[in-house]
Amino acid sequence: MKVAQAKLEMIKPEEVNLEEYEDWHQDYRKFRETTMYLINGLENFQKESYIGSLLFLICAYQSNKELLSKGPYRGHDEELISHYRRECLLKLNEQAAEMFESGEDCEVNNGLIIMNEFIVPFLPLLLVDEMEEKDILAVEDMRNRWCSYLGQEMESSLQEKLTDFLPKLLDCSTEIKGFQEPPKIPPYSTHELCERFAQIMLSLSRTPADGR
Repeated sequence: MKVAQAKLEMIKPEEVNLEEYEDWHQDYRKFRETTMYLINGLENFQKESYIGSLLFLICAYQSNKELLSKGPYRGHDEELISHYRRECLLKLNEQAAEMFESGEDCEVNNGLIIMNEFIVPFLPLLLVDEMEEKDILAVEDMRNRWCSYLGQEMESSLQEKLTDFLPKLLDCSTEIKGFQEPPKIPPYSTHELCERFAQIMLSLSRTPADGR
């Protein structure tokens, strides 16, 4: 970030093509925005606020992908963002499954809300690139968890809800639908962003990765 900022400060409009100059500014703004999404996503993940984390990380991943399309060093580590995005979905799926297993109406309904609003709509993001084996395996894990309930005894009301939900989980297409509005985040100075980014990366380096 400091390198990009220094480069922008060195460039003078009269020395370069104005269109190129404006492109650099737009890319820098996009990089700052991506960084804010990433920081908030990782911070929420560490707080185990997985819904908030997921929304930020999805925005970070999509925004970062635009940056990387212009060059391999224009954005953040795509694998890092992909890892935590995937972990958020897996953890939310686990939470929702445990709610369903409780058998209590309120918990069951809340679990299915998580699945319908935060898992099913975003699975295409993990399926769109067939080369991402870890993402494909994560989707299979989530689907298998819910399919495992089919052979179990349960109340008819639960069976009905499961039967209604499963086709949505199993038949979701790879078509990526429009996202909801990106999470609102307050502006931060470059110094604040650098500090928070360094802190969260240091914190993550101390947290054992599960390898998924």
